[in-house]
Amino acid sequence: MTIAAPTTRPASRRTATATIPRQPRLLGSPFEPETGASVSVREWKGEEDLASFNGVVATTARPENFHLQTRTARFGTFTISYIVHGPLRFEADCSNYGRDEKTLRMLVVLDGEVVLRTGDALHGEHATLRRRDGALILGWMPVSYTASAAARVVAVDVPLANESLVGLPETAPFVVGGSETALLSALAAFALDLLRQDVESLTPAVRAQVTDSLESLFSGTVSTLAVPSGGDWSRRSQRMHVVRYISTHYADPHLGPATLATQLGMSKRSLQRLFEGEKLSVSQLVQAKRVDQVLLRLKDPRYAGTSLDELAVLTGFGSALALRRAVQASTGRTPSALRQEALSGWTLG
Repeated sequence: MTIAAPTTRPASRRTATATIPRQPRLLGSPFEPETGASVSVREWKGEEDLASFNGVVATTARPENFHLQTRTARFGTFTISYIVHGPLRFEADCSNYGRDEKTLRMLVVLDGEVVLRTGDALHGEHATLRRRDGALILGWMPVSYTASAAARVVAVDVPLANESLVGLPETAPFVVGGSETALLSALAAFALDLLRQDVESLTPAVRAQVTDSLESLFSGTVSTLAVPSGGDWSRRSQRMHVVRYISTHYADPHLGPATLATQLGMSKRSLQRLFEGEKLSVSQLVQAKRVDQVLLRLKDPRYAGTSLDELAVLTGFGSALALRRAVQASTGRTPSALRQEALSGWTLG
């Protein structure tokens, strides 16, 4: 992928035709799209930009050689970035990449070589990532990132609070996967394809489908890489598997604790025990997923002529009555009112 080079100071660009004014300094995370933008393209270069960037993410580089470009988009709670940079070091400052909440980063190297390290040269651990290698990094742990030469990487960031990551172990600052880990390459390829899309043209329902696919790939990769954390890891891994299954089978009107347990080869009681102490039970997870999906379709102009009975079939409710009750319980509004409000917004836009 080629990133068009803007001016030598930090800049961002939307996919829309309007020109975005150049920002004199960084606001928030440099690994986030600008407010209101679907895709942002930025470039930092030279001493002044290094000082600006360093104010958000602690970075060491030779000022005359500092050069970093990003292309970033957001899908749901996921932020994906294609990053090209010269020699530099992101210091181990536990900053969650400039964000205010705990953030996980899945990093895949496309070209070059990157060294991750905890502690100093005598104490701690380090790993060298080469082409197609990757790592799951906890943004709130002290992990430094060093590249002695130019590199190209893909980063997929997600808040720890994301429901697909229920019970993720937090014991290892980073976990490495080699080029033989197929899901790492698949996740990087999918992220790059998304960044090539005209994101502005995607309808809410399509964006939701894309986000579901991204979530499934990410949580599957986490399950592949994550190191067992005591006897509880099996339960954590199983919970992530259940959440992924719900994300891809919510349209089945028979989906519930009993059918889920059968499909996953466990008793209903064992399935329910997996979610004891979690925010949502299995039944609530299924219901929440269906409500999310019907709300997205109610706001999508492509479904303007689709009856509530048809939407109920598409989202697993089975009947328009069940759909209405679920939507009103969740939002306090009727499906018709939500649809009318959303479609009038599209008309005015």
